[in-house]
Amino acid sequence: MLQYIFWFFFVIGFLTIFTYITPIIIASFKFEDQNLKNKYNAKWALVSGASSGIGKAVATKLAAQGLNVVLVALDDETLQGTYEGLKKQFPKVEFRKVGCNLGRADHEYDYLPIIQKATEDIDVQILVNNAGYIQLSAFFRSTLQRQLTNLECNMMSHVKLTHHFLSKMVEKGLKGCITFTSSQSAFFPAPSCSSYGGGKAFLQNFAASLAIECYTYGIDVFCLMSGPIQTNFYDNQPKLSFFKFFHAISDTPDSAADLMIRGVGRITWRDSSLFTVVSRIVTKVLDMNLLIQGIARGQSLSSDFKNHPELR
Repeated sequence: MLQYIFWFFFVIGFLTIFTYITPIIIASFKFEDQNLKNKYNAKWALVSGASSGIGKAVATKLAAQGLNVVLVALDDETLQGTYEGLKKQFPKVEFRKVGCNLGRADHEYDYLPIIQKATEDIDVQILVNNAGYIQLSAFFRSTLQRQLTNLECNMMSHVKLTHHFLSKMVEKGLKGCITFTSSQSAFFPAPSCSSYGGGKAFLQNFAASLAIECYTYGIDVFCLMSGPIQTNFYDNQPKLSFFKFFHAISDTPDSAADLMIRGVGRITWRDSSLFTVVSRIVTKVLDMNLLIQGIARGQSLSSDFKNHPELR
């Protein structure tokens, strides 16, 4: 009897890990670069959060494929510098700069009409939903408005842009793709950035369901669960010791952009780094209730938890 119980759980464990790891191995060693302009017969792409980091890397790679690119980001010097730099690097490619605040949508200001107006005369067939930022503090120590602003940028802006451009693609019978930049915090507890983790979890599951809906229309949906990236992502955050660990294991924006471009249309979810893959396996081996309770009871041992009262 015991041997049957052993083999039962062995098979379950094997299938759990095997069916997760196999697509990643295939993606890592078999997926080659693909030209999205040719794949979708597209002329225009739109990248949110395009002024730096992963967004800038994706915009650069799409422009190198001959795609015209709409750059959406905060209207600041960083966006202007990226815009001018890309125009100089790719003189035969057309770029449009749309400076707006994706974290604000109220009766006085709304970014969506600004983007709609800037793209009303073109067909955007490649939509890269990448904008986002992290806010480190205990949930109740930050104002409600700051939390809502974070969710607007990290989650709702992607929903609004996707609804607008997906509707246009289906209406005109155009093929294309929609990508989302999520995070390891989408599936692993993220204390001190609860809204960030919650928003990323939404993107992961939103992409999964949307991919099924869009399949019939020839529109591919892809979600990248990124790990730590070598960007200015944490520049304005508290100086925490675990950032040093993140920096040591971080990937480059170019590597994340490559995974996105290689994976779209071939796989729906892609965990981007060894850190993210290991984190995912941990959640498959250990029940989430156990993880939550373990982290909750062990957080007081962390020097960051002790030295930064804003986190607790």
